[in-house]
Amino acid sequence: MNRIKNSLFAFMAAGIVLSLVLFSYKNKNEDQPSLKDISYEAFIYSYPLMEQVKTINGMFNFMGLKPNVANMNTKYPMDNVGMPIVAPNLTSMTGGVFIDISNGPVTIEIPTVKDRYVVYQMIDVFTHNFNYLGSRANNGEGGQFVFHNHLQTIPENSTAQPIEMEGDHAIIVIRIDIKNRDELTLIHDIQNQIKVIDAPQKVRDYPIYDKKKAFSPAFIEYVNELLVEIPPTEKELFHRFAKIGIFNDVNLSENELYEVQAGIDSAYQVIQNETQNLTVGNDWFAATTVFGTREYLNGNYLGRATGANFGLWGNSKEEANYFMMKTEGEGTIHFDHDELPPLTDIGFWSLTVHDENVHVHKNEYDSYVLTTDQLVFEEDGSLNIKISSSPQKGNWLYTPGGKMVLLIRAYQADPEKIIDYIPPMFNKDLL
Repeated sequence: MNRIKNSLFAFMAAGIVLSLVLFSYKNKNEDQPSLKDISYEAFIYSYPLMEQVKTINGMFNFMGLKPNVANMNTKYPMDNVGMPIVAPNLTSMTGGVFIDISNGPVTIEIPTVKDRYVVYQMIDVFTHNFNYLGSRANNGEGGQFVFHNHLQTIPENSTAQPIEMEGDHAIIVIRIDIKNRDELTLIHDIQNQIKVIDAPQKVRDYPIYDKKKAFSPAFIEYVNELLVEIPPTEKELFHRFAKIGIFNDVNLSENELYEVQAGIDSAYQVIQNETQNLTVGNDWFAATTVFGTREYLNGNYLGRATGANFGLWGNSKEEANYFMMKTEGEGTIHFDHDELPPLTDIGFWSLTVHDENVHVHKNEYDSYVLTTDQLVFEEDGSLNIKISSSPQKGNWLYTPGGKMVLLIRAYQADPEKIIDYIPPMFNKDLL
């Protein structure tokens, strides 16, 4: 009898253990994110990196950009309409330096510029604005600056100021204010003083952008090629990403690839729709929270992707503030005297009209942007800007009609007032 009782207890105990194991296994599996969820998260993370590849490819082809060579655009801004860049800046002379430190630190030299606005915006592989030089950042002082990452040692004989960056490559976007064509020679002199004075001869191969690849499960190849290491603060994130092949070899089945594609499609739709959550009023949305350093963005990967979608390489809010509206048709924007963008004493602002993809195309009137010094105000200090397909008296910008994007850039804005600023509405058909 005791033998039977002991056997019964043993059987019951085994059953309980088995039930606990099965319950634990079930809960563990339920806690595991699906491949769709992982690819959704990974695509949002990766989208800005791929948009940057697309844009830099365009600069390689359109501007002749080369690694570790100062590449200055010597044309007057209005002569550059049509560049393959989202939300191009048409009020400044531009240039760029593609920094490649894959084989060692790189040193650049820049001139002192005090008589006009200049900015050197430094953007890493993640599209973070990791550093600035220029009028605001260091009072326009020149000097030598050596770029390196935490794995590298700066040469002992270097007297250049060190600038640490993530990854092994970055882009420096350079903007120099120009008032008119008469200043071209002066600006060219400034541009000629921007130089790469020390860099390794060998550079890395940069990825070729392929849209079909970027929007397929193969998008992971861009991440694997672009990053030299997993950021220390994102190891848990990349542990999940490994399931779809990021920093990991996987062999996914056809059904699993279908799951990954579903996550990609969902993620891109969310990125496109996210601008609605940045609305500040009067159909404008502000892009002050989606550009900045890694620390400022603090894991806001959807915001970072949204910024890349409507205006890659936007400045951090300390440098410039952006207000964008998606609309269509023709009409007028009326600013009362107290509705103008709030600026500091050295601030300025502009309004640009883009197509629905935030590009600017050539038009017969050469009408693309209005800047502070071009505007004509009413006697009471108010301002009217007309946007139409035919020329208008006063402040006017061209649109061919149909869908368009309006963009206000406010440089050196009043930091306390710009936080609450809302541009006035666009009054359709009121000309």
